[in-house]
Amino acid sequence: MAPSTNTRVLRAKHIAKDEAFSKDDLKIVHVEFDATLNEGEILVRNLYLSLDPYTRFSFEKDGDRAAAPLDTVVSGFGVAEVIASKSSAFPVSSIVLGSTIGWEQYSRHSNLQGFFIIPDAHNPKIALANYLNILGMNGLTAFAAVDSLVKFHKDQVVYVPSAAGPVGSFLCFLAKRDGAFVIGSAGSEEKIQYLLRDIGVDYAFNYKTQDSRAELYKAASEGVDIYFDLVGGETLDIAIEKLKSEGQIITIGNISQSGAAPYVMKNWSQFIFKSLRMNGFTVFKHLDKFPRLWKEIGPLVAEGKFKSQQLTIVKGVERTSSVYQDYLDGKYFGKVVIEVAALQEE
Repeated sequence: MAPSTNTRVLRAKHIAKDEAFSKDDLKIVHVEFDATLNEGEILVRNLYLSLDPYTRFSFEKDGDRAAAPLDTVVSGFGVAEVIASKSSAFPVSSIVLGSTIGWEQYSRHSNLQGFFIIPDAHNPKIALANYLNILGMNGLTAFAAVDSLVKFHKDQVVYVPSAAGPVGSFLCFLAKRDGAFVIGSAGSEEKIQYLLRDIGVDYAFNYKTQDSRAELYKAASEGVDIYFDLVGGETLDIAIEKLKSEGQIITIGNISQSGAAPYVMKNWSQFIFKSLRMNGFTVFKHLDKFPRLWKEIGPLVAEGKFKSQQLTIVKGVERTSSVYQDYLDGKYFGKVVIEVAALQEE
């Protein structure tokens, strides 16, 4: 039966680039829902919603220019069940991963370019929420960045900040798998132990309580070959200083600059003196690699090779606003997913 009402999470306020995000920037509404489909559209029941740093940018406003209008549904990656369809490519009962799933109970979609049917959605050895973690955007970010830009080998030193997060931990795994010496940093002792014990990095330090320059020198006195930038700001500046001649930076994220005053870089001249390379990367240009990710990494997940991947599932779309603020404030460990509804197995 088609739904007649819907619970939605809307943008309530705009924020400046250097302004901290608050749960009051979101609001929960309960509305009537028109489930009538036009040709080519699908209606989905949302199951899991991904919380990601980039979503914050849709709240930003610079002068008269806003990233997205107020009172519109927040969206991002999600897993959903097709409950009605007028698209032959997405039949009813398909389980899909979508890049523009609304933060709501039900969604209508006409632009299906960023949607993929999950081929093994009912495999009891792979939790559906993993398609928003190691088999979702986070996993694809690490997988595609390495596939496109990096060739690891055993004599390399690789540095990954925010290494206990869902992208960082998979980057560490891929580098270790190919024999590199891996340094990871994180913001708590619990995360440091996780990196050493579960991920198997060679050296880990707490950037909040230890001096990053000193720790990088202890770990790799001759310097770093590859730096995966997930945070930007001072962390990037220090990494530039510690890179070897002809070292490489793959810049993926800039989370330290969200809600903060812009950091003034001091070491740009090192690019000239050391002939450094810097590659920008966005996963949205690599969504076509999802099938490869699932084919190559899915069996390893099913075999339990990724038990150490941290995943927090919070039930209830109504809790999204407070959970997202806590997520941005770093109060969660690893990937955070909102469970809107559970998949009812036949």
